[in-house]
Amino acid sequence: MQPVPFVIYADFEAITEKIDSCRPPDQKSYTTTYQSHRACSYGYKVVCHAEQIYSKPVQIYRGGNGKKDAIEKFIVKIFEEVKSCQKVMKKHFNKPLIMTAENERDFQNRTSCYICGEEYSDGDQFVIHKGKKIKIINHPVRDHCHITGKYRGSAHNSCNLKLRLEQEIFRIPVIFQNLKGYDSHFIMQKIGKMIEEKSICKSTLYQNKWGEIEESKQKIDISVIPNNIEKYVF
Repeated sequence: MQPVPFVIYADFEAITEKIDSCRPPDQKSYTTTYQSHRACSYGYKVVCHAEQIYSKPVQIYRGGNGKKDAIEKFIVKIFEEVKSCQKVMKKHFNKPLIMTAENERDFQNRTSCYICGEEYSDGDQFVIHKGKKIKIINHPVRDHCHITGKYRGSAHNSCNLKLRLEQEIFRIPVIFQNLKGYDSHFIMQKIGKMIEEKSICKSTLYQNKWGEIEESKQKIDISVIPNNIEKYVF
């Protein structure tokens, strides 16, 4: 398991606002809503664990006084950061292998794959890739980090292919403190509306026939795992 190239750490701050309501009759039990929580600010930081030069300073936004809604602003900014990370990966995360003499000795002396731990064998001639059985020469290869160029170890060819960074489908995790218990409520209330209004969309970078990087846009599909009717995992 390799660490993801980029992670975004984020958090919201909220204020409570009083809700004026009439008191129901005392003859029946009731629940009175007396205040609501409104996200008023956020902070986030983009971190590249492999190369700190691609990490970014902490970004802080404080709403109020006629400024844009904090949640809407946050969602738009995160999608911009994702596009920025994708461009960095496309442009810079393709470094060639850098092998030292010690690395080469390690490769020549290895008898097993450092990824799966299995001994090398000439019997493995097929591998399942994207649901299809294909013939492959599963010989040992020099696996390396495409971000730094550093040698990582001796690996099966098939294991090495599974660690490829595919920028178009790579997902950048956004980590919150207590997301499913609190912050997700703010996001869920806003993001569905923004998707329907097409103010945010999924973008994919690709190379056209002239070698230029272009962007295609598609409607976003949101997937959540409900723990219960109030808590979700994105």
